[in-house]
Amino acid sequence: MKRKENDMRLAAQAKMGYYPTPESVTEIIINHLKRSGSGLIRILDPCVGEGTAIKSMADHLKAKTYGIEIDLDRGNIAKQILTKCLVTDYQNTRISHKAFSLLYLNPPYDWAPKDEIEKAPRYERSFLRECIPYLCTGGILVYLIPQKRLDGHISRMLSYRFEQIGIFRFPKEEYQAFKQLVIFGVLKKTPDRDDRVTEYLKNCGQMKAVVPFLPDNPSHVYTVPVSPSNSTFWFTSKEIDPVELSDEIKTHGVFPWFKEITTPLRMVEKIQPIMPLRHGHLALIIACGLMNGIVYDKDNRNPMLVKGITKKEVKHSVEIDGKSEKHIETDQIRIVIHAFNHHGDLITIQ
Repeated sequence: MKRKENDMRLAAQAKMGYYPTPESVTEIIINHLKRSGSGLIRILDPCVGEGTAIKSMADHLKAKTYGIEIDLDRGNIAKQILTKCLVTDYQNTRISHKAFSLLYLNPPYDWAPKDEIEKAPRYERSFLRECIPYLCTGGILVYLIPQKRLDGHISRMLSYRFEQIGIFRFPKEEYQAFKQLVIFGVLKKTPDRDDRVTEYLKNCGQMKAVVPFLPDNPSHVYTVPVSPSNSTFWFTSKEIDPVELSDEIKTHGVFPWFKEITTPLRMVEKIQPIMPLRHGHLALIIACGLMNGIVYDKDNRNPMLVKGITKKEVKHSVEIDGKSEKHIETDQIRIVIHAFNHHGDLITIQ
């Protein structure tokens, strides 16, 4: 039995743990979901594969689809049918929290990489833990895992964060392959313990409780809420994709943006400091050349031609203590501002 599990793990690693949801199962899952009303709905799948499962759900819910896929070939296929797909590791992303209405989670069936496999967490657990924050309050979880992987840790996590939990086996024919479960849940507004649900889920994973097959005509349909209208929505990779960068530059250009951030402020632009300037601040302004040119008084009259300079002077002092003599040199910045007024008078400020 142990050798069989090892062989299955090697096969899973060869496919990067990729086991796409059978189309027949996806069609039944869709029957368990419905829209809450008009508005934007976002669906997230952090291990999207080729994207066919959430694309079918999105067509049913009239939703936008966001996926992450680590495999380049599958990711490029998913890009063609999803709203946006990141080809990277799900941990190498920047994603807005509480921004998605539905989290579709079919994680790799393997251990996360660590030095010792025995101490490494299962992907089924780590994906669930790290992706829950992306789901909005009242959002729907659709979670697919092998039945024997529904352990105490996952059971406590699910019961603590979700309510209205429904658990089903894959339809009889598909269940024979990997003994998979489909778990539905609604994200709680306030997490709290539910020992009764925890115990039930744990018993399901240990084959001690009867788990029904996924019904074609469910008695309970989960209502997918509208996604929050965040002012800023992030769904990007932390790495720069050269192809995407090239497309952005072609579409929006780069020189105007580069010019804006590298062009110094002009004297015609008003600058209002938050606090009164000290001598050090004034010295920096002069050294940068921002004090030079024509300036006006507060009534925009009486122009003056101004040129500022800074000079470093060394102040020398001697301290005598008994038979010892200490020579101290202190650097000081001296600010000098020369100005000509409109009468031609030279004014020097220092």
